Amino acid sequence: MALSLRGRALVVSPADPEADSEVKAVSLLGLAVLAAVAALGYGLRRAAWLGRPGRSGTLAALWVGCAVAPFAVLHAHGPFRSLLAHFTLAFLGVVGSFRLLELILGTGPRGFDRSFKNFIVYFSSPAEVLFDEAGEFKRSPPGRLMEILLRLAAHMLMGAVLLSVGKATDFVPFLERGSRPVEMPHFGLPASLPGLWLQAAFVYCLLTTAMLMHRVPVAMLGIDTVDPMRAPLLLSTSVRDFWGRRWNLLIHRLMKRTFFAPLARGSPGAGRHLGGLLAFAMSGLFHEYMWFAVNWFQVGPATYVPGQVLLFFLVQFCLCAAEAALAGTRAGRWASGLPAGLRTAGTTLVTLPAAPLFLHGLHGAGMMAQCAEQSATLDLLPRGADAAGLRQTVPLDWACLAAFASAVLGLRCRARLRARAWGGAGKAARLATQVDGASTLVGG
Repeated sequence: MALSLRGRALVVSPADPEADSEVKAVSLLGLAVLAAVAALGYGLRRAAWLGRPGRSGTLAALWVGCAVAPFAVLHAHGPFRSLLAHFTLAFLGVVGSFRLLELILGTGPRGFDRSFKNFIVYFSSPAEVLFDEAGEFKRSPPGRLMEILLRLAAHMLMGAVLLSVGKATDFVPFLERGSRPVEMPHFGLPASLPGLWLQAAFVYCLLTTAMLMHRVPVAMLGIDTVDPMRAPLLLSTSVRDFWGRRWNLLIHRLMKRTFFAPLARGSPGAGRHLGGLLAFAMSGLFHEYMWFAVNWFQVGPATYVPGQVLLFFLVQFCLCAAEAALAGTRAGRWASGLPAGLRTAGTTLVTLPAAPLFLHGLHGAGMMAQCAEQSATLDLLPRGADAAGLRQTVPLDWACLAAFASAVLGLRCRARLRARAWGGAGKAARLATQVDGASTLVGG
């Protein structure tokens, strides 16, 4: 499966099956643990015999256990073959910890703890399920599953391209291989901007692909879920638009419910600013938690420096606050009147310079390069190179997705054909009834 491009061969390098299986096993076992924790947490919340102090204490202990569990697994197991497995463990720890916090504080969405079923599905699904006004699961609209599958296919392909470019450039195009922007004077700007955008795009694709995968089984059950990413790197027209309406809305909604809204309700003026600061600070702290798990066996200046990610989010809060303050001024009105493309470029130039503080814990750790080596990538072999040693097969994930999407599309086509057939039969029956009626009238 090699294409020839001006004498050079474009080949698909296969993924590392052991690393891929390891990440999938961690994900599946983690989801099973989340379901068990959800059942235990819901039972404790309803255990009247414990009394209010007893319930609060046991739920707090369960929250601590959920937060510590990923590090206990890493300590017991040792380094995984893939740092992505570390990342997955930490992500599941974050999801479980914050949703337990919502259970304790009662800040979850309407209906999330209305019944055992509601809470189990809400808690154990990394994709946030939606509820209607009555507190029941919101029905997934027609075509949602196919939409998710098509977007998943597009992001998997996009991810393969980004990983291929990252593999060829060590994720720092236009800089020397091995460069770390966070260690360079002025973060290597402006020469580092293409590399920072590539690294940010990798993180976006990694998160979006995983989140779309989590939405698939819920959509198969007919339940609608939050669209977590809305093309933040390509369509954001302001810093607040990026963080508030486009980037990782799963976390945005959680932070807004748990930290921003309670303070904003208490004091609309100062409370909103304090709530926004707290939400960004908590975002920084849980990312510190995740980056620490990724670098659990190699913490050091070359890989991960504690506090850098928190500083990044505090910088982003300052940018959002400054943008809000300028919104009503002449400069703000002038900026809002610019074409959307220019505003997107401006947003990129404002947010990316501080990105090394956020990205170093993944890039410096070697997770990005490792993902590029362990994932299926598109490689352009030099002229005369022997590609015979490469196992040229379609990646299993791609093949499974194509087969599943084809099956869903086939079922949809079948349903439409049946609907048309029934519609045609109904029209014929109505016409026959009308003819019979007219004949009766004439005969009378």
